[in-house]
This record gives sequence, structure tokens and C-alpha cells, in this order.
Amino acid sequence: MKMTVYFDGNFWLGLIEYDDDGDYKVFRYFFGKEPKDDDVFNFINHKLNDLIKKYEFVKTDISLKRTNEHKKSPKRMQREINREKRKPVVSTKAQLAMKTIHMSIKNERQLSQKCKKNELRKHRYQLKQEKRYQKKKGH
Repeated sequence: MKMTVYFDGNFWLGLIEYDDDGDYKVFRYFFGKEPKDDDVFNFINHKLNDLIKKYEFVKTDISLKRTNEHKKSPKRMQREINREKRKPVVSTKAQLAMKTIHMSIKNERQLSQKCKKNELRKHRYQLKQEKRYQKKKGH
């Protein structure tokens, strides 16, 4: 799991990238004004788990290659950190993952709205039929 806090020109955002059993997922969290350390720790300790659980059903087709982890020398680690700092914050892989998550949530919402609409339509039809039946009954 990797979290990057960055300024996009207007607001401070947190970009959370993590690998869930080979499934690459990315979330963007809006901090607003410049976050203090306490704000970031509060987010990590309290809100991050809820955010991950909220979207755990979403599957992305982007996967990460697993590399065998071995102990790196401090100089190599420092070079990699500096290289990461020079990279743009939002990678294309992260953008693709966020887009697929967004589209799957959108499709879920559309399906649920369609089902609710059909149920409401059936309910109204049943009420109308009952009303017609009562009129014919003459009471």
C-alpha cells in the first residue's frame, strides 16, 4: 500500500494505491486545505479501512507484477525514493484503475435505479387496477 499526499493546484489530495491479491486499486481522498500530520493519521487510522471496504467488491483488470522482496541497501532505497519524487503523482495506471472503479459504481447505481423505477411502475399499475376493480364493484 502506498499513500501520496499532493497539491493539485487548488486542493490537497491523498492518492492511495494498493494491491489486493493481484488486483490493483486506487482511491483519491480530498483533504481540502493543507493537512496536518494529525489529519493524515486520523484518515489512515479511521477512514481508510471504511474506504477500502466500500469498494472491495469492485474488480479491476489492471494487475501488478509481483516481485520477490529482498532487503535493499540504504543507498539504493534512497535513490528509488528520489526517483519516485520526480515522477508525476497520478500515473496512467492509477488513472485507469480509478476510471474502472468509477464506471463499475456508476453501472451498479444505474441498475439499482432501473429496478426501483420498475418496481414503482408495477406498484402504480396495481393500485390503478385495484381502483378500477373497486369502481366496477360499485361500492
